[in-house]
Amino acid sequence: MDNGPIEKYTSSVGMAHRRDYGQFFTPFDVAVFMCRWAVSHGAKEIYDPSFGLGAFFTAAKSIDPLVSFRASEVDQRILDFYFQTNGSSPALHIARENYLSAWNQSHSAIVCNPPYMRFQLFSNRDVVFSSFKQHLQCSLSGYTNIASAFLIKSLSELLPSGRLAYIMPLEFLNTGYGKAIKSRLITNGLLKALIRINPEKDVFPDATTSVGIILVAKDGTASPVKFYTAPNLSCLSYLLETNPTRELSSHDLKPEDKWLKHFDERHSNFKSRNLVTIDTYGAFNRGIATGANEFFAMSRSDAKRYHLPHATFLRCITKSAQVKKSIFTEQDMNALEAGDFPVLLLNVNGAVSGVVADYLKYGEECGYHERYLTKVRTPWYKLEKRTPAPLLFGVFSRERFKVIRNLSTAVNLTCFHGFYPNLFGKGIIDVLFLYFQSRSARRLLELNMRRYGDSLDKFEPNDLNQALAPSLDWFSRLSQDAVAKALEACRQGNPLPAYIDEMFDKLILEAEQQHPEEGTARRL
Repeated sequence: MDNGPIEKYTSSVGMAHRRDYGQFFTPFDVAVFMCRWAVSHGAKEIYDPSFGLGAFFTAAKSIDPLVSFRASEVDQRILDFYFQTNGSSPALHIARENYLSAWNQSHSAIVCNPPYMRFQLFSNRDVVFSSFKQHLQCSLSGYTNIASAFLIKSLSELLPSGRLAYIMPLEFLNTGYGKAIKSRLITNGLLKALIRINPEKDVFPDATTSVGIILVAKDGTASPVKFYTAPNLSCLSYLLETNPTRELSSHDLKPEDKWLKHFDERHSNFKSRNLVTIDTYGAFNRGIATGANEFFAMSRSDAKRYHLPHATFLRCITKSAQVKKSIFTEQDMNALEAGDFPVLLLNVNGAVSGVVADYLKYGEECGYHERYLTKVRTPWYKLEKRTPAPLLFGVFSRERFKVIRNLSTAVNLTCFHGFYPNLFGKGIIDVLFLYFQSRSARRLLELNMRRYGDSLDKFEPNDLNQALAPSLDWFSRLSQDAVAKALEACRQGNPLPAYIDEMFDKLILEAEQQHPEEGTARRL
């Protein structure tokens, strides 16, 4: 497909319009690959739930000029642009409608690049979720994005012997809300293959997300699910003829498990008496979500301008960039406050009056009480309670995790997850801190990591809680002197000493040697 119309359309409508409709456009090579899959069982009609600029129609006609094409599209503006550019065709029938509200359809071939919107922008999701429960007996999580809702609905509309190809974010493979989607994909052997495209920027240059193709066939055969990684778009034409990265039966794919690891041949199932899950030692919780950081987080001069007393605030790390070293002290926090950084978090408890009441009234006049999070709180300005966490873990990372030993009295916002130790974890906070910085931790934690586009990785709290760490017995091998020297190096802003990395590397080697049939052949 010529990129000229895409560039002309995007420049004419602007990014705001595209964001409102979740519009990212399918490359022609990808559209051809998906259409070939959809009609390979002999279908003579293709349906596209999100027509956009017609990439799949163009691809389908290049494969079979006689194919009939039906589609839905909610955005009148993009439809007007398409017909002004391409004119009409007797083989094309487009319904101007919201696909998620159009029920009682069935199709023998479905291809789709659904809208890409986070759940926060899924404005009518309560109505959509209610209709899903009515029509599909499916209860969706509030975190379900619009692309995933499209996929679930399309799966229900596929006729016997039908085929489906979707290109969409693959983050649902590692999320809690994705359990319902994965369950439907493996029911009755529907899912045949998952293809992760790397680098994803070749497909959607403007999207920061993982991208993949889902291939479904309603053939009544429970064949193994194949996981492929496509290093470029040109290989799609022959990819299904090559050996997959992994091939697993539907019995081995559990909806509650994380599936992204199956795209990486380095990943093995580590089982060792020296490895336990991190929740053995405590739990990670997300940071405080205010719903309006610009209202709740202030600098010292901001607080002075509104005449708010210092006792009204908690000291708080509000941005990841505020922490420069891996060990964060009270002196570091004092320097941030003295430097007029926004590290004071409004913390209103009980009755309010005077200048605090005036500031809250100002917040209501600005509409802060009607934000997504604030409007469901009672009262709207009451924040979650948190105590300072001794370990902080960066939510997003590139190449290296951001792990902080927090020795200050500061709480944190959602830029970090905070670790709160239990009885077993209280005495090993320092060695856990060293472990999280090691290359071995990177290798083990990758098993639970959510991979986004542009080399961006993300952890949710439970991803970390279920990740692997050394046992207490193994941690005891680290001498107090070695730990103290490593901590001092980190305090000075230096990287983790090599001897600590080497000690943790031995843990990986031991795990592989204990289970050579699982680890040695594909060593991390």
